[in-house]
Amino acid sequence: MQVSRRHILKGIAALGTAVMAESAFGAPIRYFKPLQVDNPLAYYPNRDWEQVYRNLLKPDSSFVFLCAPNDTHNCLLKAYVKNDVVVRIGPTYGYGKATDLYGNTSSARWDPRLYQKGLALPRRIYGDRRLKAPMVRQGFKEWVDAGFPRDTATGRPDPKYFQRGKDSWLRVSWDTAYEMAAKALENIARTYSGTQGASYLRQQEYDPAMIDALEGAGTQTIKLRGGMAFLGATRIYGLYRFANMLALLDAKIRGVGPEQAHGGRGWDSYSWHTDLPPGHPMVTGVQTNDFDLFAVEHANLALVWGMNWITTKMPDSHWLTEARLKGTHVVNISVEYGATASKADEVVVIRPGTDPAFALGLAQVILAKNLFDADFVARNTDLPFLVRLDTLQPLRPQEVFASYQAPALTSLRFVKPGEKTPPSTQQQGQYAAESMQLVDGQNLSNLINKLRTD
Repeated sequence: MQVSRRHILKGIAALGTAVMAESAFGAPIRYFKPLQVDNPLAYYPNRDWEQVYRNLLKPDSSFVFLCAPNDTHNCLLKAYVKNDVVVRIGPTYGYGKATDLYGNTSSARWDPRLYQKGLALPRRIYGDRRLKAPMVRQGFKEWVDAGFPRDTATGRPDPKYFQRGKDSWLRVSWDTAYEMAAKALENIARTYSGTQGASYLRQQEYDPAMIDALEGAGTQTIKLRGGMAFLGATRIYGLYRFANMLALLDAKIRGVGPEQAHGGRGWDSYSWHTDLPPGHPMVTGVQTNDFDLFAVEHANLALVWGMNWITTKMPDSHWLTEARLKGTHVVNISVEYGATASKADEVVVIRPGTDPAFALGLAQVILAKNLFDADFVARNTDLPFLVRLDTLQPLRPQEVFASYQAPALTSLRFVKPGEKTPPSTQQQGQYAAESMQLVDGQNLSNLINKLRTD
């Protein structure tokens, strides 16, 4: 066999390549030995790696907090923390374990109490759009820096400083923000104090009765609202306290004593809320809700009116659907076919703004056809209370019966005109004006019963 030089060179090249491949790839492969499992039921490969996956959702710690947004649910939620960051929020599952001072226990039907806004809280807390520092509108800051310039005739600032929706925002320090707020409040109170302040307000076409009610105190033009009632009960009564504290500012500006000083105006959380129906309390006497939503299952008929229950009362929406399962007839009255309408037996769609007229029409039908429970109405409502058409004042018992004597009331302490009540921290019992003594519920009940028998 003849071997050419070309074949020898090819062989040498192939041998060198094989040696290099062995050293580069073969050495590491030698450590990978095939796994021989004779009995798969007696042995399983190592699964420690799964622990890493399982720990992805394991928190380092957790804490319970109160979620108190504007919907007034006040849910107790649990936040789960990992690496000092709240990674998720969940229900506490503790409502069913609640016990009051008298030993009454709650029901597990309240659990889980949580909805989408609570679940999304971490996005608001850690989101890129969260406020990280005090911000002020550029025009307002320019007004403050210019020394609060106002029109000499009306007291109004130049509209160029108040371009809401068009103005840009500036980041300032906390000290600057506090200083600007304090200076602005002081300027407003000083501007509208005294006779000059009243003149400014007249030029701005405020009602004379409103100007008289200020009694010369510019602090009365400062209006503060403390938040929804349920929020206030838990955390936001500070603005009302601040309104009272402005009496110190009024005393400084007008040079009056504590008895003559006035604070700011504390606006309630209903009349000036703007998104609640004013016609509702005008017709019914209550502010939209006079019961807890869980009680709906005890009613034979539920008129869902004034709120989109399924959408805006999500933690309590199950009470409505469960009540319907138990036989409650649900009627939804609204200006549109909303989410709650899908859970109702009947839907009444009315024109916006006609709620009071519709409610008064229902009341007229109920009275005209005698569809009400007279005993219940007399004992539990103010429907029997009579109002004089000539004076528009409540009818007093002694105006009907000359010999009427009001029974003594031991549960109330009546205050005479000009008499001052003790400070709230020192009051032991309930106080009422003496003028109200003859129109309390007990005396009116006696009057109603007497009118029936006569």
